[in-house]
Amino acid sequence: METSRPDALLKAGIAHHAAGRAAEAESAYRAVLAAHPGHPDALHLLGVLALHHGRPDLAARLIGESIRHDPGNPAGFSNLARALHRLGQLGQARTSARVALALDPGFLDGFNTLADILSERGEHGATADALSRVLALSPWLTEPRLKRAHALLLAGRNEDAVETLMTLLGMTPLSVAGYTNMGVALRRLGRLEEAIAAYRSALGFSSGEPGTLNNLGITFQDVGRYEEAAACFRLSIAGQPDGSHAHLNLGLVARDEMRVDESITLARRAATLEPALAEAHTALGHGLLLKGELREGFAEYEWRSRMADFPSPRRDFASPVWDGSSLAGRTLLVHDEQGVGDTIMFARYAALLQTHGARVFLDCNAQLVRLLSSMPGISGVVPRYESPPPHDFHVALASLPHRLRATLYTIPAPLAYLKAEPALVESWRARLGSRRGLRIGLIWAGNPEFKGDRLRSPGLAAFRPLLDLPGVSVYGLQKGAGRRDLERCGPLPTSFVDLGADIADFADTAAIMDSLDLVVSSCTGPAHLAGALGRPTWTVLPFAPDWRWLEHGVCTPWYPSMRLFRQERRGDWSAVVARLCGMLEGLTG
Repeated sequence: METSRPDALLKAGIAHHAAGRAAEAESAYRAVLAAHPGHPDALHLLGVLALHHGRPDLAARLIGESIRHDPGNPAGFSNLARALHRLGQLGQARTSARVALALDPGFLDGFNTLADILSERGEHGATADALSRVLALSPWLTEPRLKRAHALLLAGRNEDAVETLMTLLGMTPLSVAGYTNMGVALRRLGRLEEAIAAYRSALGFSSGEPGTLNNLGITFQDVGRYEEAAACFRLSIAGQPDGSHAHLNLGLVARDEMRVDESITLARRAATLEPALAEAHTALGHGLLLKGELREGFAEYEWRSRMADFPSPRRDFASPVWDGSSLAGRTLLVHDEQGVGDTIMFARYAALLQTHGARVFLDCNAQLVRLLSSMPGISGVVPRYESPPPHDFHVALASLPHRLRATLYTIPAPLAYLKAEPALVESWRARLGSRRGLRIGLIWAGNPEFKGDRLRSPGLAAFRPLLDLPGVSVYGLQKGAGRRDLERCGPLPTSFVDLGADIADFADTAAIMDSLDLVVSSCTGPAHLAGALGRPTWTVLPFAPDWRWLEHGVCTPWYPSMRLFRQERRGDWSAVVARLCGMLEGLTG
């Protein structure tokens, strides 16, 4: 019979396969193999059939055998790559896909296979490049274009993503995913109003899509349109009641508006809905700490390092993490994580560990080494990333309050726990010269890389009324990007003296502060330094301050010599500076 010939049987099997008649196709392929056991096409197609029916292990064996008989078949290597991908053998899968493309550089399916494998491996830039080859071979495909845009976003190539999405939306102007991804790219580029427009376009075609509503709400938050942000998050929750991110983000809006109890409730709900969501636990920690509930707050704050955008670099030490067990006779390495303000504030706990019988070394920002080296209770200070001394355990500085079960009433808060170097004090005192009225040190901006810096940093212009007060001399202690304000603010009065350019590190800043009557600062590192030195310090705070300053009050349990000046209306620094100047006039009048 004609159907007994291998080519006829193979052709019949392919027809059954294409029609979805899997059993008939398998029977035909096996008949070919019964007559010709090493028939490469029958082995390959039987392997493809196994792959389509959830048997990647069998598929890999069959297709591998096929390749041994026909090593020049690019489709065989591509399908072997897919089977290996399903088996989780991603390195071998990638190699097999690349062999397929070496055999046929124009093999469309091979590039698609390689792109899927690279995406699974997290090689997002390479994924985008593979998909660009797909589009070069077949420019009118839309799904690979959308996948490429997504890969570009994951690779941080946001401008390229926008360009890819513009082409996609020209081809498919009703693409909800296209507009949503465009919103993500534009937001990352800081083009916030355009991002809002893109999300709204997506919602025009899919009005209740919870993820898009959530993204739109986040962008409204970015531009300070909190009511609109909250409305988006509520709509998202209405469409997806178990949406943990929408509950979290609605809680963050509540915190931005200083509805702290509501923010805690929503963060708890988000953490309940998704127990592994580090951002929810961290937000809950922030809310509890604002309320002064330090025990539970610091426990939740331990989730911070698991957040996707945790700003501090990961630290790898050979020693185990200290879990709060006995330290008697042990050596502990305490390392910083975030800004210098945190390091200065939490350093008090590192020193406290000496009373637990520990020998303590501190690993921190190089700018703080000289300052903290003389701190009682610290055996030595090493710059971050230099080889630490031998030690038994390590722990993050910001984890110490949790490990030591801190409460609001057990914060170690002596009037001063840091000291300036006497020789530096004398050197700077000589430079300041004879006294001309009240001496005030001024810091007007923090690190612009900090996420909320635009809200917490008033800038020099906001402090101009202070510079014009009679009977005061103002010394600029500003370092970093904030110094650009000196050029933007025009001619400054002779009562203002800029010292920032000659400050080498925080030891210099501490020595200057020792000769000042008052330090006025935004919420940034030097404010903590002044407080730790016990210098009279006035710290200006945004409407929604950092957790450490608590929800209310003009005093702080962290620094007895500090007074807090809070914004009463979001973004209004003029009223804050007016109150501050009014109090100064009472001192100098």
